[in-house]
Amino acid sequence: MRESAVRAKELGNSAFGAGDYATALKHFTLAIRLDKNNRLLYSNRSACHASLGNARKALEDSTECIKLAPTWAKGYSRRGAAYVLLG
Repeated sequence: MRESAVRAKELGNSAFGAGDYATALKHFTLAIRLDKNNRLLYSNRSACHASLGNARKALEDSTECIKLAPTWAKGYSRRGAAYVLLG
């Protein structure tokens, strides 16, 4: 299962880099199903949601990221981006 999560993450990163946020979102969601305790996956999916204008979903994923890694600054930056979108 772990290898599948890594592969889904890689596909998500490629799609995100190409600007295909909807496809990246699907890959990161699959990766999260396979590895629910990976802060990077929630962070990346939060970025996808933010890029698609889904502020609430971006906030939810940033919150989960922070729960998993409360000292990791990236989770807080994702939360900030979500709050900016929320106005």
